Amino acid sequence: MNACPPSRRGFLMGGLALSLAGAGVAQAHPYHNLGMQLYTVRDAFQADPLATLQKIKTIGFSEVETAGLAGRSAAEIRGFLDQAGLKAVSSHVGHDDWFNRPEAALDEVATLGGKYAVLAWLAPERRNNWARLGEQMNRWADLAKARGITVAYHNHDFEFEKTAEGMPFHILMDVTDPAKVAIELDCYWASFAGHDPLHVLHEHGDRIRLLHLKDKSADGKMTSVGSGVIDYTAVLKAAREKGVTNVFVEHDNPTDAFASLQASYAYLTKA
Repeated sequence: MNACPPSRRGFLMGGLALSLAGAGVAQAHPYHNLGMQLYTVRDAFQADPLATLQKIKTIGFSEVETAGLAGRSAAEIRGFLDQAGLKAVSSHVGHDDWFNRPEAALDEVATLGGKYAVLAWLAPERRNNWARLGEQMNRWADLAKARGITVAYHNHDFEFEKTAEGMPFHILMDVTDPAKVAIELDCYWASFAGHDPLHVLHEHGDRIRLLHLKDKSADGKMTSVGSGVIDYTAVLKAAREKGVTNVFVEHDNPTDAFASLQASYAYLTKA
């Protein structure tokens, strides 16, 4: 952690001003390896994992973050990844797997070759004790560390809503051990909640190790990177400076998943 914790008031106030400089600005991303989240192509991946991974490689991506195994074993998916020439550096572990079979799920992440295991979403019925969740994540992190894996939490918008406990995002930052638990910042959802992801990076960059890259249109809808209002030139520069290790392009509900990935990749790699 930083010696002097950042001002939470500053975080809240600064987050109200969303960056608009990103529209129309393209610059090569500062990461040697560009990743994508397989949730974007979940239907295609479910139908034919190998062909889907090969298409992703053809677009230009070198890393993926998994979101389920399409009914296959982790070893089988690892074989497909190897055939396609891709690395699964991170995995979104199933919600119920975290609470019911964490060790088996972490073994699967290890088989895939992952460095990160992510809690990607929290069911509404579990959003009533954020401090307890933070303590649970510390315990999961101990299990993960034994496998050479770091646990991370992925945000949506609800973590930035004030509750009787306080702001969930801040509670998790306070309770989780910074030496054990990282944050995967979803830039779209942070922006949707009213917080400029660039500001979040400046305030909490010592905890953020992964980024989800997806853009936000002027009317708040999710869109491909480069076609919205998030200043990704500044975001990626700050991410690199703050120590973010991996970034993943994503779109939750694209009209054409592969076209969306292609557009985002083209924007991020255009000099």
